Amino acid sequence: MKIRLIFILFISHFTHWSRHSNNLLALLCVAGFLISNSSIAFAIEVGGHLTEDTTWSPDNNPYLVTSGVYVDAGVTLTILPGTIVKFYADYYDDLGDDQFYFHNGEEPIAKFIRVEGRIIAEGTEQDSIIFTRMQDEQYYHWGTIYHPEGAQQSSFKHCLFEFSAFTGFSLSEQPRAAIAMWNGSAMIENCSFIDNDTAVSIERNIIEISVINSYFDYVEFPHPIIQNVSGSFFFRIRYVSNIDTGIPLIAGNLYNNGSSLYLSNKSVYFIDNAIDSVPYNRDGMYLSDPHNCNYIYNNDFGSCDKGIFLLSSEEDSIYIKKNHFATNGDAIYINYAYVEICDNYFEGCDLSGPSEYELIGIIKNNIVTDANMAISGRFEEIYNNIFYNCNMVSSVIGSSNVFSNNLIINNLELCNLLADTPIIENNIFINNEIDNIDIMNNPIFRNCILDFELPPECIDGGGNIWVDSLQAQSLFEDIQNGDFHLIEGSLAIDAGFDTLGYYYPFDIDYNYRVWDGDNNGTAIIDIGPYEYGAPAFGGIYGYTYNPTTGDPVDYVLLKINNQPGEFTFSDSIGNFEYKLPAGIYDVYAERVFYEDVIEYQVEVIDGEFTQLNIPMFETVDVIEQTIPHSSSLIPNLINYPNPFNPTTTISFSLPEDGNVVLSIYNVRGQKVKTLLNEELQKGKHSIIWSGIDKNNKPVSSGIYLYKIKAGNQETVSRMLLLK
Repeated sequence: MKIRLIFILFISHFTHWSRHSNNLLALLCVAGFLISNSSIAFAIEVGGHLTEDTTWSPDNNPYLVTSGVYVDAGVTLTILPGTIVKFYADYYDDLGDDQFYFHNGEEPIAKFIRVEGRIIAEGTEQDSIIFTRMQDEQYYHWGTIYHPEGAQQSSFKHCLFEFSAFTGFSLSEQPRAAIAMWNGSAMIENCSFIDNDTAVSIERNIIEISVINSYFDYVEFPHPIIQNVSGSFFFRIRYVSNIDTGIPLIAGNLYNNGSSLYLSNKSVYFIDNAIDSVPYNRDGMYLSDPHNCNYIYNNDFGSCDKGIFLLSSEEDSIYIKKNHFATNGDAIYINYAYVEICDNYFEGCDLSGPSEYELIGIIKNNIVTDANMAISGRFEEIYNNIFYNCNMVSSVIGSSNVFSNNLIINNLELCNLLADTPIIENNIFINNEIDNIDIMNNPIFRNCILDFELPPECIDGGGNIWVDSLQAQSLFEDIQNGDFHLIEGSLAIDAGFDTLGYYYPFDIDYNYRVWDGDNNGTAIIDIGPYEYGAPAFGGIYGYTYNPTTGDPVDYVLLKINNQPGEFTFSDSIGNFEYKLPAGIYDVYAERVFYEDVIEYQVEVIDGEFTQLNIPMFETVDVIEQTIPHSSSLIPNLINYPNPFNPTTTISFSLPEDGNVVLSIYNVRGQKVKTLLNEELQKGKHSIIWSGIDKNNKPVSSGIYLYKIKAGNQETVSRMLLLK
């Protein structure tokens, strides 16, 4: 590894000038002027092979990568907070230019880091680590930080990456991203990616990868030509192997001015992200054959051309839940896959499914407003949805096996086609244009509320209620302002069909679906998506945490009875809630870098929430707390319960008589309370801590340490208070 102390004389405009001008004399004059002034900056020039563990420190800022850096196998490059790394860059307008390729054994002009070992680049919120270009000129880019197959797991936290492009090592190795992970394992947290060709690419295989709480933006695109070729995706996940063992977690990120993700032949967990592609109007996500099982949960899809563009096969399954869509075009475009689309809010955008394939998927508990066409395509079940203020509700009503308990109101047109495959039941149709509808055979309407006469081709299956405009006003709490909950005395209460056999136990609010709303002693399902007067489900709630550190574990997937469609995620601080009817459930918890956990036989009581705090054990090394303690141990030291609220019992054994000091500390090493300081006889002892400090005030939730010292022996252990 070569390291030289150099003067930074002309890393900006003068580099470009020297390559394209013969005016050497003028250049030397400028250099001489700079040398004669005291503002000369010093830097470390780096390149070549790192053959032993190495640390880069801000004391030597900036590091100038003037030839390729190779982190050899088994070697760790540690980059400390506040360090600045600048790469020699070059003009980037053609993927075929030699300046980004190895050519006849020569390195490309644009420099890179190739990591056969690993990089630990963990900055702080106050002192980030910066990876950038040397030449501050438009369309100049450096290569990549590349992890080939077999490299160790790297970690990047609180880093800024800007102006990267790609490096062509060979015909089969052309990684293209600020961080290119072909080794299948990396942790990326709280980083910023600005003006890179691609921010992160994942190829070859996936073992454990997380990219969370980071920021992505295009301010200066790499180059108009490159932009048109690349499509401006921040993530590329593709061409992965058949031996993958993991699913990447992409969560809590913010994406501006570009598409968040290109995914091919791989599943993904895409959680709590926000996407806004203004002014470039790209697709939010582009998924091609994403395989089982994909979770797209609680994201905000802003101004995109399409929110989710899905080209898929029959083996693929996608669960799209609790997202907000306000895209310019289709919110979701589905070619072919099994999908479950539930609890989403669609604002001014369409949901497009396949029209030429067999029925697929479920659409339930969604609100769609101001769309051009709320739904197009063929879905197996459509229920508990609200469609209002749209130009058209659906291309076809009647092609689904289930079309029930929907509210369809104030739309310019109802549909293009009414078909007779299912029975259309328990729906509310008010103030929709029904002219010019093609009717196929004899569709059946049963227990619906209608403000139009059924066409002669349709069959009245009984239980239908016809209303005029005045009666329609009296069905809901506030029809003018979009509150479609049923009002007392509404004609929809207890007027539905198939009470006893109804197999969806919830309404759109996750209240009990079948309830005696008119208090006549008989519980009958209501018409529409809301059940009047019904109590809310109970369920589970709690906290996912690391029992070793006490820290919350974010974005944990929680599946009920291991059913892929019955799921939620813990949020960015580890909290979760899931509504369930009364019963006994097994809860499956999983997250990358943590062991899978199963909590068996969790009881939910009718209308109540059961607290469930789930410990998640890391599969990677944990940095120990810095509370000092000796290696001598007090036998049988334990506290129970742990986690606890409000009290816990600390038990231990003494091998001999002597003085014992037992104290409580917080994670900063500050003493909270001394519980015990007295002479004790040998044998078993226990003492209760009630979660109060030395001033007898309750302490807050969090991790605490209890330290016990007896003679020349002492031990420190952890416990977690959860209120």
